[in-house]
Parts: sequence; C-alpha cells; structure tokens
Amino acid sequence: MAAPQPSAPPRRRLLVDPAGEMLARMPIQKPAPVEDASAGLRQLLGVEAAFRQAPDRDALGLALVNESAKLVQARQGFLLKQDRIGGLIVERVSGTVQVERNAPLIAFIEATIAAIPETERTTPRLLDLTAQGGEEARSYPFACGLWMPLRDRAGAVIGGLLFTRERVFEEAVTALAARLAETGAHAMLALRPPLLPRFDGDIRKPAIGIAGLALLALCFPVSMTVLAPATITAEHPFVVAAPIEGIVEEIAVAPNASVAVGDVVLRYVDTAQRNALSVAEREVQVADARLRSVTQGAYVDERARRDVGQARAELALKSAERDFARDTFGKTQVRAERAGVAVYADRKEWYGKPVAAGLRILEIADPKTVEVRVDLPVADAIALQPDARVRVFLDTDPLSALEARVEQVTPVPRLTDAGVLAHRVVARLSSSSNAPRLGAHGTAQLYGSTVPFGFYLLRKPLTFLRQKVGL
Repeated sequence: MAAPQPSAPPRRRLLVDPAGEMLARMPIQKPAPVEDASAGLRQLLGVEAAFRQAPDRDALGLALVNESAKLVQARQGFLLKQDRIGGLIVERVSGTVQVERNAPLIAFIEATIAAIPETERTTPRLLDLTAQGGEEARSYPFACGLWMPLRDRAGAVIGGLLFTRERVFEEAVTALAARLAETGAHAMLALRPPLLPRFDGDIRKPAIGIAGLALLALCFPVSMTVLAPATITAEHPFVVAAPIEGIVEEIAVAPNASVAVGDVVLRYVDTAQRNALSVAEREVQVADARLRSVTQGAYVDERARRDVGQARAELALKSAERDFARDTFGKTQVRAERAGVAVYADRKEWYGKPVAAGLRILEIADPKTVEVRVDLPVADAIALQPDARVRVFLDTDPLSALEARVEQVTPVPRLTDAGVLAHRVVARLSSSSNAPRLGAHGTAQLYGSTVPFGFYLLRKPLTFLRQKVGL
C-alpha cells in the first residue's frame, strides 16, 4: 500500500496596514463551498442593501470599502473622495477605522490615482501599481489594481474605489465591482445634504404660504430712514467775538447762566489800553497848550501867526488818537447786547488766553427758540426733501420722541468733531414740542422717500456691491 502523500501547506495571507508596514502572514481561509447557484446573488443583494440602509456617510464609507473588497476578492480596498480643489484623497481603507493622512501608503495611492488622466478617470480600468516607481511601489505586495469611479447622474466623478491584490482582476469581477460602484454612488448621492430644505406634504403648503407672504412683505412700501447724531442748538444766537486783540482776563458769566442786556460778559487785561489812553490824553493837553501859545503870539509875531494852522492840526490828530485809545479801552469790557443764556464750554480754558480780533468766544442764545442740528454721515446719506419728517430721541429722555421738520441741508459735507465726513442738516421743532435744553444730545431719525421694504433691507449690501464690485 502506497504511503499517503503529505498535504500541501496552507497558503498564508499577507496583511498590509495603511502605513505601508507588513503584518504577520495569516493562513488563507478557503471559502465555504457554494450551496447553490443563487448564493452569490443573495450576497450581492445583501451588500447593496447594506449600502442603501447606511444611516450616514461614515457608515456608508465603511460598508463600501469593506463589503465591496470581500465581494470582489480583493486583498485591500480604498475609498477616495473629492477634496475642495477637485482632487481625490483617501477617505477609508478596508480593515481600518481611521486613516493616517501622513502614511506613505496613503500618499502612494493618491499619487497613483492622480496620475490617471482626468478624461480616463471616469471609466473603470486596471492598474499596474508597480509602474509608479519608487520605494513604496516596490515594497507594496499587491501589484494589480482595479479602479472603479463613483459618478453622479451627470457622469461627473464624486469619488472612487480602488481594489488591490496579487493577480489581475477577471472580467466577471470587474463587472461585479462596476455594479457595486454604481449602487454605492447612488447611496452616496442620497446621503448628500440637499441644497434647499425639503418639506414633506404636511408642511409644504404652509411653507409655500409663508414664502409668499415674505415676498409680499418685501414689496410693501416703507419710508427710507436713517439714524444720525443730533444736537439741540440755538436758532438765532448772538455771537460774542473778541472785539480787539489782547489777553482774556476772565469771562464774567458762567456757562448756561442768564445774561441781561448790558451785563459784562468778558474782560481783557487792560494795562496796555489804560496806559495808552493816559498817554493820549496827555498829548492832547500838550497840543492844546501849544495851540493857545501860538494863538496868543500871533498878535505880535508874524512867524507865530503862520504856526497857528499847524498847531490846530496837531491838536486834532492827538484828539483822534485819544478817542481811539478811549474806544479801545472801552472794549476791554464786553457787554451783552441781547438777553439770554451764555453758551460755551469751559470758563477756565479762557483765563490768560491771548485772542485775535474776531475770534468766537461764546454765544448768547434764547433758550426758548432752539433748533436741531443733525450731522448726517456721507455713507448713510439719503435724499431728503424740504420739510421732511424728523424724529429726535434725546439721551436724557429716550422714550419720548420730538417731532421736527427739515429746514436746511448743506450740499457740501464737512468733517465733524468726531472726524466723520457728514452733511449738516438743520431741523425745526414743531410748535407743539416743548423746547429742550440747549446743548442736549441724542439721535435723529430722518425720513426720506418711500421705497419697497426689500430695498430698505438690502440698501447697504447693494451699495457695497456697487462700490466694490461694480454690479
């Protein structure tokens, strides 16, 4: 009896992790014998059902790369997706949970797919992984690859599956992989978030109604309004300006204090003016004495008679100089020409301050006749008609609005104290409104022409696009 022949040693499986390292060789388990001809069809249907039942993109990616690799008898599978710039990057690797982006194997696979021309990337094709060259191509144990693109309904590539093993993929396996790729792409598109929200039948009609009401609201006419800082100022103030050049000694009235006609409001340091007046008076006395002496001598001296005219002219000149000095000295005390309240900032900042003639120092205003001064920034400027409506909300009483009407708008903007280029708008308060305190600050709401509500909301974005983009 012949001795039994020793059985062949079992084949071993070589596992490769995503980092490109070789793992232990494991025996290849022979597939279980097929019980009937429909077992393969049932397995395909089960895999497709797993694709369709995946709850999210992560579960679908795991099922795509693992179940497809088993069904096509691949040793390793890779799922690739599109990045932001249109390239393909590895998203999943069969047998792993997480992809190490810096692994050499991942870079090798992405470079292999990137080497395929874009025109040929949309069709399935067999790959020779050793053709890439390099250390990773020589050390990678699976030389044969099968590329299966995942395409949308328009035929554009949204991802792909790459299967690798030692031997070339047969035509039947390629057809099976194409079927799996088609089903996987369909499931991937189904899990893609929609561009617009989808409504079921129960809320579709209310949603359409709400959208229609929103469109109608955008067409509703409203007044174009803007907000701008406002200040309460005197309507016709009396300006107290420096009458002469000199040094301010003091301002005699406090800010916002009542002033009567004839009250002293400003004093100069008058040392120079007082001395000039004293000298001018002495010169007048000298000229007058000389005129009397020449007049008396004219009766007996012909020469003195000729000097009478010159002496009279000198007396008239000195008298004029005295009158000028007296007038200048009188202006060292400035008196109020109108009753009201003194309007200025701080009394101490004027002590000892040299001023030039004509410099504005303070105002005397009637607190009962006031107006609203609005600084409308150029960036917020709208078309304002004469007598346009203005509502003023003072900081001291923000809950109550004062009604006013536009009286004047300056066409040329100027820089405000805050450094903002703005148009000056003057508004007249209505007679029914109580006169607010002079100098009060607040916010004014100016009303322009009537525009659709949609334009009111989109005015600033449209202005930005017009200025920056030119649309």
